[in-house]
Amino acid sequence: MTESTTPKRPSNALWLGVFGALALVGIVSFIMQLTQGLQVANLGNDITWGLYIVGFLVFTGVAAGCLLFASAPFMFSNLAAYRPYARVASFTAVACGCVCAGLFIISDTGNPLRAFSILTSFQFASPLFWDTVILIAYVVLGIVFTLMLVKVAKGEKTEESVRPLAIAVFVAALLVTVTALAFALQVARPTWNNPGLVLSFFAAAVVAGGSLLTIVYTVLDRSGYLPMDEQVSRGFSRVVALFLVAELVFVLAEVFSGLYIGIGEEATVAAWLVSGPGAPFFWVELACFAGGIALLLQKAPALRVAGAALAFVAVFLVKYNMLQAQLHNPLIGFAGPVAAPGAPAGAYFPGLIEWGVAMGIVGIGLFILTLGLSKLKLGK
Repeated sequence: MTESTTPKRPSNALWLGVFGALALVGIVSFIMQLTQGLQVANLGNDITWGLYIVGFLVFTGVAAGCLLFASAPFMFSNLAAYRPYARVASFTAVACGCVCAGLFIISDTGNPLRAFSILTSFQFASPLFWDTVILIAYVVLGIVFTLMLVKVAKGEKTEESVRPLAIAVFVAALLVTVTALAFALQVARPTWNNPGLVLSFFAAAVVAGGSLLTIVYTVLDRSGYLPMDEQVSRGFSRVVALFLVAELVFVLAEVFSGLYIGIGEEATVAAWLVSGPGAPFFWVELACFAGGIALLLQKAPALRVAGAALAFVAVFLVKYNMLQAQLHNPLIGFAGPVAAPGAPAGAYFPGLIEWGVAMGIVGIGLFILTLGLSKLKLGK
């Protein structure tokens, strides 16, 4: 009896229902925000960028990281073992990374129509404009690259023929560092005005994309949709762990330099994080770093999935703490109340509406990813 060569598709009706429910919560929350204004968010004069910008940063990194993992195997021959999994990585970049990043930035504008002003009233010198252009490029390149890789899997094209496109995708993914410039070029924000922030954003993107793919690959491997060799899987997790270590080094160096100096704006921010109102967030972040690194290096797939989840949370908290630590400690203070009504004093914590919108956006991304994997032939 001849076995079918059609890729197995994971049974995902339950997950589609869960993600669909999250999306519905997000839609309802966004309508409430749209009708009542951003006053429903725990933002104020100091914390002008909150959960939505954190989400944008994280999922822009997911898109870039997934595209890096999708394109690198076709550029470097020693990574050829990862080529069968590139089309899932490329599709994940678009379906989850780009979709979520775009929805987060639209939510942050308050009114979706305002998002178009980034393109209609742009300035070439603005990093935000180029950030938008790069995100659009990720969508286009990701879709085209996924379609090309499907043709390679069908034998309609050779692996060598997609190498020029892989190079373009790889270079585009490297431009995730442009996102860092929106922060690094702000002289009035000392802890952001740091050339090392560019490297931190790159490492965080690799971790964000790689940790999500670690989870996706493990699920698809167990379902039989996309079997993955154990050595390849462990090698992939080690790469994620390596870049997680690099990001941890940057975080610790930043904090140490501020505490060692003891005076000045950097010292104020470091003390606020380590022993001030931001301390709970910072120490949880370090715990996620430690747990993520340790678990990603384990042999058991379940432990590596747990490590990937902790690594993703660590990246989320890096962006979260980067924003609130500096915004809570401006060079020049504002007169009057700085916190929204009901917002906790001393540390930013998103309100229920913000959490609802954010969960909805993630639900939409995961719904598209799950539905796409069930309909498209991206497995072996």
